[in-house]
Amino acid sequence: MARVNKPPKKIGPAQRFARLLLSGILQIFFWVMNTLRFKGQLALEQPCVMAVYHDELLPIIHRYKNQNIAAIASQNHFGYSIAMVMERYTYEVALGSPSRGGKDAFVQLLKAARKGKTVAFAVDGSRGPRHEMKAGAVVLAMRAKVPLYLIRADYQGWRIESTWDKSKFPKPFGNVTLHSERFPLEDFDGQDIERIVSAAEKRLAALLPDDYQPK
Repeated sequence: MARVNKPPKKIGPAQRFARLLLSGILQIFFWVMNTLRFKGQLALEQPCVMAVYHDELLPIIHRYKNQNIAAIASQNHFGYSIAMVMERYTYEVALGSPSRGGKDAFVQLLKAARKGKTVAFAVDGSRGPRHEMKAGAVVLAMRAKVPLYLIRADYQGWRIESTWDKSKFPKPFGNVTLHSERFPLEDFDGQDIERIVSAAEKRLAALLPDDYQPK
């Protein structure tokens, strides 16, 4: 499905070329991920909100390609580029971040969830701090009245130290083990959002130890 969001401003030929080049590189990454072997198949209720960490997003996106899922990407060159690739695998991509287009993107995802689409949501946002859960996934699940699943991916890979989230690209032909838990939103009915997010953050972190070792 085509993006609903429009570019915030016109871009020149050089920027357009940069986006195409970056999307080409990301497409190669997706082809390489075809060699991955996934373990721990998730029994998810559909539709739902899938809450994941930003640095573990790549293999999860690849695992659920061609399933008509909605997701969010930032309104920058990287966001537009990865959206171009994800749309080739039937993802509906909402473009937005806390500083630009975030409200419109959230509304688009909410509409998608209410129409029966599962939504993949990076809980630590587009800028972090790393593994610090924001309220977006919780609020989205509550408003759409769909289950919230906390999901982690365990795999060997290379860390990209220059990124804020220390993104982890999986090694070819590796195993990816998925861990999940249905977060019981119904147990927190009437409670403050911050308290719910804090509880979800702790349970997401507890699913799998963080293997990142700062250099």
